[in-house]
Amino acid sequence: MEYEPNPKHREPWQRGRRGTLCPNLDEAVRRELLEHSDPDGDGPEAKRYAVHEGKAYCAKPHAEGKYHGWPVKWREVPESIWRPWLKSRKVTNRDLKANW
Repeated sequence: MEYEPNPKHREPWQRGRRGTLCPNLDEAVRRELLEHSDPDGDGPEAKRYAVHEGKAYCAKPHAEGKYHGWPVKWREVPESIWRPWLKSRKVTNRDLKANW
């Protein structure tokens, strides 16, 4: 898996483009997020979810083995993913409530 950023999630905001503006994360952090992400389902088209500093991120494949990601609200993360994170203390109730 390789992280490849999408320009619509970067500054300066691009007119007419939809997307969530990504925070400036270090390349090593982005790679680690992808490597430690959990898939939502099976197969090559499955989205992957990760957490960093209490915030949820989603990555979607756009080419063979290449993903782009963006921050998401916790309500967009499947419960089957965030519930085990909550039990293992990877995420807290406060994190969930702050960005639901």
